[in-house]
Amino acid sequence: MIAGLEQPWRVAFEEAWASWVAGNFGIGAAVVDPADGSIVSSGRNRVAQTEREPGLLSGNMTAHAEMNAFAALDRFNAEGLHVYTTLEPCIMCISTSMLLKVAHVHFAAGDEFYEGLDDLWGGHALTRERLPAATGPFTGEHARLAAFARFLPMSFTLRHFPGRTADQRARTEHPELAALIDELLADGSIDDLRTIDTVDTALATLWPRLPR
Repeated sequence: MIAGLEQPWRVAFEEAWASWVAGNFGIGAAVVDPADGSIVSSGRNRVAQTEREPGLLSGNMTAHAEMNAFAALDRFNAEGLHVYTTLEPCIMCISTSMLLKVAHVHFAAGDEFYEGLDDLWGGHALTRERLPAATGPFTGEHARLAAFARFLPMSFTLRHFPGRTADQRARTEHPELAALIDELLADGSIDDLRTIDTVDTALATLWPRLPR
């Protein structure tokens, strides 16, 4: 399912699946040198991971996919580099992208919780100058991949933070995904998905049920 995507996207989706299987939000990211398409670093969301690993963020809400990809960089900043992430960056991650001088952010699925952030950054000279260009979300032939990219973190939110603002916003914006997640949670089959080894197999399993 992701075999036809560019390598940065394949890495990001593989990281997202590894994150979700491990009980986190299920978001993955890759930092890329656009000059040759090489992967400079990658990271996954580890907010619920209790075991600590050197050089990685885990166990709290700083442990986002992009933040772990940035933490893995072997250079002072990310000037000129591109970030590929399965979910539109949050306020922390886009702020860090500006501090590190990221040139471009590509995201597979939008995040309604952070809609309108660009208007905020435009009000200050420094953030206006450093705000990366952005491409996303997936549409057209890749719309189901966008749905999958949103499904992973949304299922974590609906399971662990029911009734909160993020849950309510997600349900309003993605009623079909919410209905699917509720069904999988109710019959327990969402836990069966976590036994799937690869993101391609997971996509094949969910594909017929993902909204387009």
